[in-house]
Amino acid sequence: MLPDDVTDPLLWRLAFDVASAHQPDQYGNCRNLQCSDQRGMCVARRTARHAITLARRPSPVVARPALTPDRSRAVGSVQASSRFRGWFAPSGSRSGTVGQVGPAFITAFAA
Repeated sequence: MLPDDVTDPLLWRLAFDVASAHQPDQYGNCRNLQCSDQRGMCVARRTARHAITLARRPSPVVARPALTPDRSRAVGSVQASSRFRGWFAPSGSRSGTVGQVGPAFITAFAA
């Protein structure tokens, strides 16, 4: 049975078979006879683990909020002057809204 987040079932199944054929022994070395001279995790198992990762959908990265000096989560409040004023509002304007066209935009396309 495949996990729900697998995007390439053929790659996942093949990599899973290779990884299961190259299990470590009690000393952490590969017990497959083809890898008898390799110590630790063999190349085939490392490559299979990488392929299993590539065959799955990436998990979303969630940014963690910054910590305050007392190590608690910061609850931010946005100042009114730093809020988004609209795409076409001039940068010096404090009352621009979305949809208003600033003077720089008008002079650039007035010709």
